[in-house]
Amino acid sequence: MKIGIDLGGSHIGIGLVDENGNILEKKEKYFDNYNISEIEKTIEEFISEQVIQMSLAYRIEFIGIAIPGTVSENKIIKAVNLGIENYDLATQLKEVLHIDVKLKNDAKCAALAEQKYGELSQYDNSVFLCIGTGVGSAVFMDGKLLEPKGLPGFEISHTIIQKNGLLCNCGKRGCFETYASIKRFKEKLSKEFNIHSIDGEVIRDFIRKNENNPRLKYLLNNYIEDLSIGISNIINIFEPEAICIGGSFAEYEDILYEPLKQALLKGNLLFNKRNDIIIKYAKLKNDAGIIGATLI
Repeated sequence: MKIGIDLGGSHIGIGLVDENGNILEKKEKYFDNYNISEIEKTIEEFISEQVIQMSLAYRIEFIGIAIPGTVSENKIIKAVNLGIENYDLATQLKEVLHIDVKLKNDAKCAALAEQKYGELSQYDNSVFLCIGTGVGSAVFMDGKLLEPKGLPGFEISHTIIQKNGLLCNCGKRGCFETYASIKRFKEKLSKEFNIHSIDGEVIRDFIRKNENNPRLKYLLNNYIEDLSIGISNIINIFEPEAICIGGSFAEYEDILYEPLKQALLKGNLLFNKRNDIIIKYAKLKNDAGIIGATLI
């Protein structure tokens, strides 16, 4: 048995996972404070309680943690959306729990889960995108996750699609992540139309009920245009057989899927023209990070 943990900016998910990728037990906790000391306290208390309880009943091989940021040599180099830099979480937890701890970028973890158990299992060459607060990414070639030595690389989210564009949390301007973030998209709609919430269902209902609103159409088209530019760059570089999209973007499949696909196929964006593009939506949804963390 292994324990998988998915660490987010406001959410921690922890699960006991068997050798077939099934989650046998799962606990979740939400918190509002993004202060690093509060995050550390929450992680330690929550994980300590759950891991100790699980360890009494099962032999735990290791704990895998999906981190929304850059991980190198099993340490968090930086997680800009969490405000964390140079944080040795693995060593800290091992000293408390006496269980080996492994860390990996959250998008890479979710991608590993989808490639082994989900929508990418039938493809050798594919790309996984996790579009939510930011944009995580992973690339598979010949069935293997591409990973350079040293830093993990493949930071597709921080490729620049707008010169001197919007300021990104990473400190650069015009990053793909800044324009493709579904969170930022929801916040923009909420502010523009005085919507009381950025809850996914609330935003979806508003879009469905106001699909003929000219201003809404403009904002939707603008978002799709930015998204398609970033994804076309990925296709032109890697020519994947399929692209799998996870994160909260998948909640808008019925609204965004067809416009995105048409923008890629009919726009003048792809070097090698295609008749079709296979775009899948993550099968494992919010469990992908937990399951993938046990595949590190």
